[in-house]
Amino acid sequence: FQQKAAPDLIGKPLQTDLPYSLIHKISVYEIPGYKHCGQDKSKWAKHAGDPHYNLLNECCQALNADANDGNPGGLGFTTISQRTMNYLLREGPGRNDFVRFWSLLAKAVTGHPSAIAAELMNEPMSIHRHAMFDTWRECAEAINAVIPDMSVSIADVGEASDLPSWITKLTGGFEDISSDTEAWIKNSKTVFYAWHYGSVPTNIKNMHAISQKWNVPVFGTELGCEEFEAAAASNISHSYWHYSAYCNTGPAFGNRSVPDGTFGACILGWGNGNSSNCINPKSTKSTLVLV
Repeated sequence: FQQKAAPDLIGKPLQTDLPYSLIHKISVYEIPGYKHCGQDKSKWAKHAGDPHYNLLNECCQALNADANDGNPGGLGFTTISQRTMNYLLREGPGRNDFVRFWSLLAKAVTGHPSAIAAELMNEPMSIHRHAMFDTWRECAEAINAVIPDMSVSIADVGEASDLPSWITKLTGGFEDISSDTEAWIKNSKTVFYAWHYGSVPTNIKNMHAISQKWNVPVFGTELGCEEFEAAAASNISHSYWHYSAYCNTGPAFGNRSVPDGTFGACILGWGNGNSSNCINPKSTKSTLVLV
């Protein structure tokens, strides 16, 4: 997909352009591991064009080497990432491909009762809400044309739970979302608002406000222990991230041969899985987890 969206940037040193470069926290230059290659073009060029580039290239490996911080926000706001997101979200061939992908996936799981919902994208890194929510709408309509009762996610920037409850209560929280899509969200019978993490209890208040103003259920699809328990106590659907590592790729596993000797990419916070993290010996109440 990225070969369609930004072919001229593949195999080149990552960079962060304006306006994102103004924010220190999301600058690629501040990510641990970036200095391993820096602006060394020859290192970034190795394996360029290979489908497993991000697993084979030493610069990519360095950026994802930290098991406890394998999801640095700066990667989402690099120039290549943002051009790819714009290609996907804006009206045109990129969005068409994305919608078609979800339509085909819906057809593939038709008849499987365990396939109850579709979370369209994990933590979408785009500030363009208008295009983003229009894309979610087109995907949901395509999915529900195949499976009418499948639940489909909508989400904000990074699936954050940061839209303040007072803004949602005051304005409705639909800034930079088209009026047509706003009406569609409020009238939908299958849409849910997906969110991740945040600070308790602010995130819980924010989600209650969204649910009430948007007329949608909210679902914490990726939560740590504190948010998990808070969501459960507030009757909000919740799932925990995550119970075990889902990969064995990269330096933490001895740099096994890619792809034949490995499973998964070991990116995006892969090392945080621990099934005992949320054990609460004081709790006598079982919790239903929706996944």
